[in-house]
Amino acid sequence: MIKKLLALLLALCLMSGGLTLVALAADGDLILIFEENFEEYQKDVNVSSTLMPNFFVCDANSIGDGIIHVQEATDGNLYLKSHVFTQIYSATPIVGAYELSLDIFVAQGTKQTGVFIRAPKTNAAYYEADQYPETSVCQAGLFLYTRGDKLGVNVKTYDATADKNAFLQNNTVEFPLPAGTAHPYTLRVVDANNEIQIYVNGTLMCRVTYADPGKTYAKHESTGKFYGSAKLFDAQGNEKGSYTDPLLSSDGSYVGWTTRVADMVVDNISVKAEAAYQALLAINKLPSKVTEKNIEDVKELAATARELYDALPEDKKALVINFGKLTKAEDAIVEVEASLTEAPTEPVTEVPTDAPTEAPTDAPTEPVTEAPTEEPASESQTGDEPEVRIIDDSLFIWILIAVMIVAVLGAAAYITVETRK
Repeated sequence: MIKKLLALLLALCLMSGGLTLVALAADGDLILIFEENFEEYQKDVNVSSTLMPNFFVCDANSIGDGIIHVQEATDGNLYLKSHVFTQIYSATPIVGAYELSLDIFVAQGTKQTGVFIRAPKTNAAYYEADQYPETSVCQAGLFLYTRGDKLGVNVKTYDATADKNAFLQNNTVEFPLPAGTAHPYTLRVVDANNEIQIYVNGTLMCRVTYADPGKTYAKHESTGKFYGSAKLFDAQGNEKGSYTDPLLSSDGSYVGWTTRVADMVVDNISVKAEAAYQALLAINKLPSKVTEKNIEDVKELAATARELYDALPEDKKALVINFGKLTKAEDAIVEVEASLTEAPTEPVTEVPTDAPTEAPTDAPTEPVTEAPTEEPASESQTGDEPEVRIIDDSLFIWILIAVMIVAVLGAAAYITVETRK
């Protein structure tokens, strides 16, 4: 009975596509890095006022009134609309396994709008036409677009003989969408273990495998290193294309979407990645210089980044390609803290001893001690001051009276003598 049950479960897995198990296994190890559904905004809000710039570069060319803003559907749903010349791509290339998911409501044109995966950094905008051999946007990476009831998968390859600036070839295979699929639909891309799996509404559409990392192309406008080979398979495992010199970045993956003289409407965007990428993003937040003013913030950022990095398995730490920035910041923190403990010692002791000691002791002491002792308030308030003057004047009066008495007695004696004569 148990054997029959196991056989039945195995059969169900095979029917649903055994490759899905690989995606689920990878997805279980991924961390949600970014998420946005635009529900908390108002109509016509510019993309710069949403959460998008926290993870993506959002660029709209002013030619043709290019704009990326929030719009509202008739049912009240809010979504993000890209108009004319636009590009939205991850600000920091993703390292390790990752997943990009978004709902696509509108994708005008044939190859004028689409999603790109594992793209390198390019000197040209992602919305620029590659111009060879037919007009298609995005000069690098794996380009995905919709045309009617089909999903187009374009593996772009380097071509040094091309007579255009892009130096590439377009290699497109179109896969029919699941029966009944129409906009809006969910496009989900899982990139892990040297394989990209592409889903529409949960149904596996195709796979792209890549190998031989580290290749460089001298003439191409993109910079960095690429994988040297790639293959495209349908959902059943049938090979649909084998490519040499694909423009799939091996340094890291820029992901996003772009429009060229067309509109594209998306919603419910999410990005998941490995913990190594989370550590890399935390290190990227560190400023290039540590000073007295920002040292406390830098210490907090460095502590968070260090904790994320140290928690990684040893085989994943190599993915954190900016680890040197963390150690540099930690060394700078030590230096700034050392300078702060040495420099303030003299000023801190001198300022309190020089300034405050003289002013309080000289000014208040004399007025406070002299006023009460020499001229008490009780004397001036009770009217005793005239009594002091009476005592002083009476002595003078008594002397005057004595002088007058002596004079009178002298005069009386003189008169008496003259009478007797």
